[in-house]
Amino acid sequence: MTPSIAIAFDRPTDREAAHALADRLSLPMAEETQTPHDLHLAIAACDDGDTRIEIRVMAADHPLRGGHGVAVNLTQLDTTSPAGRSLRTPVLKAVGVRSGTPRPHVLDVTAGLGEDAWLLAAAGCQVTAVERHPLIHLLLQDALRRAMVIAPEIARRITLLAPQDAVAALGNLIKTDTPRPNVVLIDPMFPGRRKTAERKPMAVLRWLVGNDSDADDILAPALATAQRRVVVKRPRAAPPLAGPPPTVRHTGRGFRFDVYAGSVLRSVTPNLSTFGD
Repeated sequence: MTPSIAIAFDRPTDREAAHALADRLSLPMAEETQTPHDLHLAIAACDDGDTRIEIRVMAADHPLRGGHGVAVNLTQLDTTSPAGRSLRTPVLKAVGVRSGTPRPHVLDVTAGLGEDAWLLAAAGCQVTAVERHPLIHLLLQDALRRAMVIAPEIARRITLLAPQDAVAALGNLIKTDTPRPNVVLIDPMFPGRRKTAERKPMAVLRWLVGNDSDADDILAPALATAQRRVVVKRPRAAPPLAGPPPTVRHTGRGFRFDVYAGSVLRSVTPNLSTFGD
């Protein structure tokens, strides 16, 4: 069941911004003493005096209740250690980042919390990010705002488009003269894990947005759009998306990247009538 959501804030000085956010998203304000809502989308106070947008689990007796709220902190990702800089990182290998070659322009059509987009940008890629869920989009937008202060050289390589569906974004590229990305990255919401614990941010996101049941619909327009390759992130044991088989796979811990390249590109003709205006 989709959780109920209300807007909250920590400091009286953020009251006006919180009400503006509630109006923008058509969400109610949280009550001061108690709330019937499952989640709060909160304007939280940071130690440095700034604010951040976070999701707090408020539902009584929910296993995720309490603790830290779910926020996006891109600058905490490891991009500086030898392991963090390695071009052998699965996502970098999958999109084709190689030493001594120009970095590809990547269209990340299911950006989510932006972790892969940030790793790609840290490696020198220009990344255009698409996220359809308005609350997840807001978390990512706020994270990029804060990251611009700490690591502007990386944050400037990421362009976050307005909230929109992945298929619609790809359809707009196909139907217009917009330059095509070198790589299209697809990372649908994984099915829930059964044997291992799931990180709180991912568990809260799954509760909020559910699984991407329409993920198979993204592959055909992605193949028609990418200049060099399409990369799909999948659970390690999950079947590939419906369509032609991947050209190659790059496996990580608990997941893999299915890569579609060469003659597979543009091998499937998408139905443009499904993309809308």
